[in-house]
Amino acid sequence: MNITIILFMILSIAFQVVGIALVPTTSGFTNPIPTLLSLASFCLGVFFMARISQAGVNLSFFIPLLAAGIPMASIVVGILLYGEPASLAKIGTLLTACTLIGVANIL
Repeated sequence: MNITIILFMILSIAFQVVGIALVPTTSGFTNPIPTLLSLASFCLGVFFMARISQAGVNLSFFIPLLAAGIPMASIVVGILLYGEPASLAKIGTLLTACTLIGVANIL
């Protein structure tokens, strides 16, 4: 895997997490500017997913990585930006789920 693919994965996760972080500011997609920014961010995240696929990376490899990375980053955003509680149960469940996704990818 080359540096471009790694960069695309990081960008895909980052744009999708930005889109997720902006959702509360959209007021149910009724506030136009945050809504457009959120949707544009999601679109850019999917664009980079398409570029990863186009580069020949197997879906069974990169989708589980994104499926683990996006929720992990989203929880960090929720805790840091929105003051959500960082309970041991929440973090433990997330880490367990990410581990299971990684193990399933190896099988």
